[in-house]
Amino acid sequence: MGRSMSPASEHLPKLTGELTVHSEKLQRDFTVFADKGQLKQRESGPSFRNEHPLAWAIGSGGNGLSFIVQRGEHLFQAPLSFYSRVGRWDLSPGYEFADYGFNRTIAAGCINCHSGRPQPVPGTNGQYQKQPFTELAIGCENCHGPGRKHIALRGAKTAIVNPARLPRERADEICMNCHQAGDTRILQPGKIEADYRPGMALNDVVAIFKLPRSKDTDLLEHHESMHMSKCYEKSTTMSCLTCHSPHSAKIDYNAKCLSCHSDHPAGGGPDCVNCHMPKRDVKVIAHSALTNHRIVRKPDQPLPPARDPGSDLIHINRTGKAELPLLTRMQAYGQMADREPTYYEKFQALLDEASQKEAQNPLVLASLGRRALRANRFAEAITHLQAAREKGSVSSTTFEDLGEALSRAGRLEESAQVLQQGIQAAPYTAVLYKSLALRFIQLKRFEEAKQTLTKYVDLFPEDDFIRKLLAQVSGAR
Repeated sequence: MGRSMSPASEHLPKLTGELTVHSEKLQRDFTVFADKGQLKQRESGPSFRNEHPLAWAIGSGGNGLSFIVQRGEHLFQAPLSFYSRVGRWDLSPGYEFADYGFNRTIAAGCINCHSGRPQPVPGTNGQYQKQPFTELAIGCENCHGPGRKHIALRGAKTAIVNPARLPRERADEICMNCHQAGDTRILQPGKIEADYRPGMALNDVVAIFKLPRSKDTDLLEHHESMHMSKCYEKSTTMSCLTCHSPHSAKIDYNAKCLSCHSDHPAGGGPDCVNCHMPKRDVKVIAHSALTNHRIVRKPDQPLPPARDPGSDLIHINRTGKAELPLLTRMQAYGQMADREPTYYEKFQALLDEASQKEAQNPLVLASLGRRALRANRFAEAITHLQAAREKGSVSSTTFEDLGEALSRAGRLEESAQVLQQGIQAAPYTAVLYKSLALRFIQLKRFEEAKQTLTKYVDLFPEDDFIRKLLAQVSGAR
């Protein structure tokens, strides 16, 4: 954890000369190279070349390293990562499926888990200051909480959180915050990721939801897997800290197992973990493997019955029996509806309820506006979306939807103005530029359309279609 992030330049020794990875699917090359003591990456195709310096590396290097590019006050993933198990560079996770270039946003939640203390800019939808970290790698305060009072009182133990002295649920939630992704994570109303402090109930800041599981999974699902294990079920004290020490990378896991299973014959070999917590390749991350925390007795051991039988969406970090806030439930089903259409009906019912109880909430207004837009009720959509913006919504989708609603209502000039405001708020949102160029064309303001497309191609040169379109327009003129 103390190596969770680092300056990219520290990893120059991993590179010998210039190294290029070719993507047959995208028909372009991705290159990593050193330039005057700085690590850089380049993307190039038949008629474009786009390169950026790498600012930081994400990861300790156990499985590998990904890299961050900073563009203004925004952070993006670089296309190439270094994979330690095979000792080579290759496309970053997900880049084998989609064309991201240097425009894959690093979310606030990612930085919150991989760094010591990030500095989100209040009210800017996850953007970061030019120096986005006060502490680069994970540090003491990530697990022990703020230490200012502890120092002021000359190390008083009561002024700092000791996870070993917390109830196991609270201690495990410190780990769970970063080691349990779920299928969707919803911030509670008014909260940001950085609001969580060790010792709090994690659910006070973020609610984690999962679909009922049908097979074993290892990627950031450690907490749920451990809870499925017979070891956890039969113990009143087992927690993450039973087997892991944040202060040491050298742990005798056999000794941990044998402290409970002292009569085990160990006939299968000296290493308990090899048999009962096997590593598997991570399908969504090339060249990587993670450990199965379900602690199976046999490799083909079936999953236990669902914890919440009949539930269509399981709240993993539920505390007590209190119902979640309406807005949290609405967002959870809304996000899942984008992936699973079967959740759309439940989302709509929750949105209807929220429209009565939380009528002035910007998220509710934006959701009502999008629903009206999809139903071709443009006047209604405009009313809701304008209200969402006035109430503080700075989401790029609010600007996109409002621009579309105004355009389809015949208010092209207003649509262009809204899209320009959206670009100011979210300057790396590709769809806003394309929509604005189209509005200018509809308004017969062709020079402004060309300028907008030129800016778009400057930011997103990997878009072959727009680049060729701009070349044709420029040539025709």
